[in-house]
Amino acid sequence: MIGVRICLFLLGFLCNVCTGESAFVTLSSNGPVVLGANITFKAELFTSYGTPPSGSFRFHWRDNAISQHTSVSEGPETIAFWNVSYPAHTYAPGPYEVEVIVDKYVIFYWPICSQRINFNITALLNGQMSLLQSGHLRETGLVSSKEQVTHRVDLTEADSAFLTQSATSILTYWFVDCTFYGQTPGYEFNFSYTQPGKIHNVEALIIASYEPPSTTTTTTSTTPTPPTVSPNTTSATTPSTKTTITVIPTSSTVLPSTSAATTTSTVAPKNISFQINSNEINAMHISHVQNMPLILPAVNTHNETLKNNTVFVPYVCLNSSIIPPDPNKTYGYFHRRLVVRAPVENVSVLGTNWLQHGDMLNLQVYCNGSAIFEYCIRILPGSYNVTGNETCTYFATRPDCRFEVVHYFREPSQYTVLIIIKNDVSKVVTKVGINIYEVTKHAQLSVIVVPVSCSLIAVILIVFGIAYYVQSKNRYIIEVADFDFGQVNDMEYKTFRERLRESMSTTVNRSDIPEPGGSWSPSRKYGPMN
Repeated sequence: MIGVRICLFLLGFLCNVCTGESAFVTLSSNGPVVLGANITFKAELFTSYGTPPSGSFRFHWRDNAISQHTSVSEGPETIAFWNVSYPAHTYAPGPYEVEVIVDKYVIFYWPICSQRINFNITALLNGQMSLLQSGHLRETGLVSSKEQVTHRVDLTEADSAFLTQSATSILTYWFVDCTFYGQTPGYEFNFSYTQPGKIHNVEALIIASYEPPSTTTTTTSTTPTPPTVSPNTTSATTPSTKTTITVIPTSSTVLPSTSAATTTSTVAPKNISFQINSNEINAMHISHVQNMPLILPAVNTHNETLKNNTVFVPYVCLNSSIIPPDPNKTYGYFHRRLVVRAPVENVSVLGTNWLQHGDMLNLQVYCNGSAIFEYCIRILPGSYNVTGNETCTYFATRPDCRFEVVHYFREPSQYTVLIIIKNDVSKVVTKVGINIYEVTKHAQLSVIVVPVSCSLIAVILIVFGIAYYVQSKNRYIIEVADFDFGQVNDMEYKTFRERLRESMSTTVNRSDIPEPGGSWSPSRKYGPMN
């Protein structure tokens, strides 16, 4: 058989060489999947140029499981799918291998290429635990202390479809820091963390059952007796009237007994144990169960009710976790570590928002919350309505929420200053309206008084100067000398000594009283010329 296969491959290779064509196939899957779920394999055929080839093809599928799965599909399609499941009662969890061989029809089918991949079949459900606050996914595990946290288990599509179609009861048990906080029939759990700086470990244990609910009719009296523990039995206590209740069988159930006869449904004990490999934490060992009575609701049932079904609760706590195994159930364990942070709050802005044109804006910003803080400033013209979606290209980082906003506005107008502050769990956008006004400049009184006063003083000085000039002119009379050179000089000749003596005598005996007529004689006005 091996020789035939080798010959076929050689013939296919020769055909490809002759036709000048070569091809390759890619193989992928949606694994890993849990035992019992469908895993889908996808094969895509391409030429060496990366384009789908033409012709008729045949896809041979096979895996290495025991018992082996095989499949064949033919047609012109270059994409082929193969769905296969590995039930828990037949196959063990672990790694497997799948191979696809592609044949092309040239007179008859020749093998042209093949591909194989490994995949995993798991004992536990696959997925992850997500943390949400106000609809936002907390991917980093940092949560706000002011908002409720929604813990949600997101199963893979294949595992979720498997439970939806097959399971009759799905319960999720929630533990916070190894303390049990309740069970839910779905995959969500709400909890509030109010102490910033604390680190918490949240665990979820999913138990899916495939056993159909059974109906048990119980008749009891109203006289109770001391409770006794009956391992591996299911019973219920009701008033004296007949009541029909729904009981989901479980491997460990306890209820108080009564004095009346009671019809019970018993599940055979299962003394098996195994080790649960967590999706995120290894070695979750199995040993015993913590005693916690709870109500066990059922899902995927119709027109049935559940009352007073008290059961033991499996207990999980990181690496020391323990649950009772049951091969007829599917389990899932999910863990998430989270850190509580205080959001940005109590933002206060101090400073003047009415500024004269030319003044600098100086605002002091303070807030509370968990460090580290990032902030940025945006200056927008006019008024602005905050949407909460504002962001910046660059954020400055500070260890404390205290910083200044300094800015100079070139034009007088109205502006909006956006202060965006954020930390690991929140973002706050604060707006501050700024008004820049232009001052009308009025002339000072001194600017008016001083020039006017100086002008008046100047005018007064000029007037006084003119008056003084006129007065001085009137005081000094200008006389015009009248020389009559035609008259005969009657002055006799005198010597210098005689003239000096006569001048001195005239000066001493001269009188300042003018002669009649208001003028002095020429002899009085002028002295001797010689």
